[in-house]
Amino acid sequence: MKKVFAFVFFVMIAWAGYASACEFCTLHNGLGQYNIGGDFYSITERYTSASAAVNGGQVVPAGSNTDGYAIQINTVQFLYQHSYSDDLKGVFSLPYFSKHSSLNNGVDESDADSGIGDATAMLKYRAWSGHSDQHLWVYGGFKLPTGAYHYTAPSGPGGTGLINPDLVLGTGSLDYLVGFAYTQNIGSFSWAFDTLYKISNEGYDGYQFGNVLNWGLSGYYRLHNSWNAGLGLVSELTASDVDRSGNFLNPGGIQAPGVVPNTGGNVIYGQPTIQYVNQNNYIDLSYQLPVYRYFTGVQTVVDSKIIIAYRHAF
Repeated sequence: MKKVFAFVFFVMIAWAGYASACEFCTLHNGLGQYNIGGDFYSITERYTSASAAVNGGQVVPAGSNTDGYAIQINTVQFLYQHSYSDDLKGVFSLPYFSKHSSLNNGVDESDADSGIGDATAMLKYRAWSGHSDQHLWVYGGFKLPTGAYHYTAPSGPGGTGLINPDLVLGTGSLDYLVGFAYTQNIGSFSWAFDTLYKISNEGYDGYQFGNVLNWGLSGYYRLHNSWNAGLGLVSELTASDVDRSGNFLNPGGIQAPGVVPNTGGNVIYGQPTIQYVNQNNYIDLSYQLPVYRYFTGVQTVVDSKIIIAYRHAF
């Protein structure tokens, strides 16, 4: 039973950590969940609602939010892990997005986009193991430019002609990923700390999303042979985006590259998780609610996120 719980715990720490911190910033990470045990595949559904306008660290009152911008993102993600050995794992993930935005500024407007996003490929290596079932994993890999860029805001009457970075499916850039995870099992209780850093490169139309640091701190307790409960904090620190070509900042005018206003910031979510286990099948239900956030300028940010995942280990 200890081995079964250890595997469950490894599944859960990955689920609660860096990758799922900021669904609204999907193009900044798009990694989804990780498992540190053996071979498995998973299908994850994440539903995100973002409508709160935040100025720095303060929520803008509804009456002051003149643009009324909101976005909903539904993500279905496939992930596969292959175990080359007890110490070396390979992970591949591919998301499918359905995104819908609305704007209520006196004239109701809406836009949508859907399709395959950017895939990720990583290797994970167990660098150290200690007493009391302690493990340190390091990992690195790439976010691949598999997601299409076919969204452009209307350029006619009422349109801006600008891309909407929230709605495009992929960045068009090959980005680098590095990170580590520390885990420990203590009887029926386990805890973990993990980080992941993404180094972004220039993508479609010279647009470059900011570098991202994700971290997660989580603890879990075995309630019953088939039930496990977890509680944690997950966070994303994002640098401001950069328009390398000037097309986004100055469409049709003087091409002046620069930092994109109202991008970048820090958000921390509280996340409770409940998991059901039936032999090699795992079902997770998680809920994320922001407990701290500070963003550059005025931004529309995540209100809440619901995450459902199914995994099969083999």
